[in-house]
Amino acid sequence: MSVSVEILNVSEAAKYRNFLSAEERARSASIVQETAKARFELGRGLRRRMLAEAKGVDPDELLFAEDLNGKPCVANPAGWDFNLSHAGEYVAVVVGGGCVGVDIEMVRPVREAGSIVKRYFHPDEAMAWHTVAPGLREEAFFVLWSAREASMKCAGLGLARGLSVTRVDPAILADRQAAARVGDTRMDIRRLDAPNGYVAVVAETAR
Repeated sequence: MSVSVEILNVSEAAKYRNFLSAEERARSASIVQETAKARFELGRGLRRRMLAEAKGVDPDELLFAEDLNGKPCVANPAGWDFNLSHAGEYVAVVVGGGCVGVDIEMVRPVREAGSIVKRYFHPDEAMAWHTVAPGLREEAFFVLWSAREASMKCAGLGLARGLSVTRVDPAILADRQAAARVGDTRMDIRRLDAPNGYVAVVAETAR
């Protein structure tokens, strides 16, 4: 997959403040909660640094906007796309030369996980989840959830529009790479090396 992905702890946020625009610095100053402030600074600064490196431009030249579906995008993309996600104390950013999406999740107990899987996951995914050993289902739930989320973000759809039209190959539970489909859009998905206690998946439109 022709993408660049980084997962960093919010403790590194200070290193990325210099990459923020004046507007972003003003927004950061208005955020009271420390972790939320660090996530904002790290996410915005990291995406600007990674995109500048990919495009070969100065970080200050980058302008951002939203597409028709409300997904943040580069105002002067030249074919480049990015996406970011955060969970707990980590922020994940992906940059690629096509549509991309990323999701990171903290593995944790989920009440009524079985009901959520039955209601929102594709039947193939639900069947695969139920075959996982009970002690491993917690992580498997978030692998499938993260894969679905990354795929929907890659397709430019949110949960409301994407849940019912998304299918990820259940092979992602055992393999590092698999395929996914959101409506008529096909994509490649890949599990990332995530921090202990987390899972993360990146998606890229299939070429």
